[in-house]
Amino acid sequence: MMVFIHTNGHRHDLPQYSRNIVVKLPFPTNSSIELAKFAKQALGKIFRKGFHYKKAGVIVMDFSPENQKQLKIFENSNAKHVPLMRAIDKINASFGQQKIKLASQDLRKVWKMKQEKLSPRYTTNLNEIITIHV
Repeated sequence: MMVFIHTNGHRHDLPQYSRNIVVKLPFPTNSSIELAKFAKQALGKIFRKGFHYKKAGVIVMDFSPENQKQLKIFENSNAKHVPLMRAIDKINASFGQQKIKLASQDLRKVWKMKQEKLSPRYTTNLNEIITIHV
């Protein structure tokens, strides 16, 4: 996984900082709990106080099928996470995305992605389909 942060490059009046780090996970996992833990550890290595950050993110890489895991002798994904993540996925599928979140997620929805330059979604949103009046 890659974790990145950067300041606003267009704000020349502010100090600039940009870093990313690629973390090789010790074992394959699809547990949001473990992914969040590794992402937070990586962020701790690149974060510096005193900067006005504009963007941060996590990019997950090196996907593999769940049934083709190469397990290790000493380090493996927590087996308790499998039924927990299935239950969370089932609840979110039934009641809507993000009904259940990790405590480390933005529970109060303080952060919202800027979307003022969002392209229209003609092919995926019926409310944005182009209509032609003849």
